Amino acid sequence: MKMTKREASRTAGRLIIIAAIEVVFFILLAQHLYPGYSLTNNYISDLGVGGTAPIFNLAMQLFGLLLITSSYFLCKSGRKYASVAFFIIGLGGFCVGTFPETTGLPHIVSALITFDGASVTALGFYKVFKGYLSYYSLAAGAVGILITFLFIFNIAAGTQITFGLGHGGIEEILFYDELLWALIAGFYFATGRV
Repeated sequence: MKMTKREASRTAGRLIIIAAIEVVFFILLAQHLYPGYSLTNNYISDLGVGGTAPIFNLAMQLFGLLLITSSYFLCKSGRKYASVAFFIIGLGGFCVGTFPETTGLPHIVSALITFDGASVTALGFYKVFKGYLSYYSLAAGAVGILITFLFIFNIAAGTQITFGLGHGGIEEILFYDELLWALIAGFYFATGRV
């Protein structure tokens, strides 16, 4: 039986919701199991090395695969921009889990693809969402871009501008800002509202 565009959109939304929930669950689990993990001083990717590596890396790979699969269904629903965007975010997420921070450049590039891909996608969804959600999407994307620039500036200038949150706290804001946006986007696809 052929899937309708609406059914494909709903399937994509459900996959995005599952991806966001599973990655948050396993990252929180890994944070609790990581000896001395500090939300202020540790990067999220620190969880990808040592004893918590299997949890974090598999969670990121699953996150990526779920988003890549959702992109297939978004394409079937006729949402080309969303399809390409979630494919790129998913590929980046999968590679974050495949190339832990100890690999250096491959991990950094993968993380930037994931973070920047989600931020740019949120900005683009300003035109997809209606009403107040279009403004939320614009704000979520802008926050993501600003924090990414802050990371790059801190690294290039050797500064620690973190507003008292530490580099880990700033990264947490970026990560959860984008996951909340993805969860909302998934909900709207899953309920056929977009």
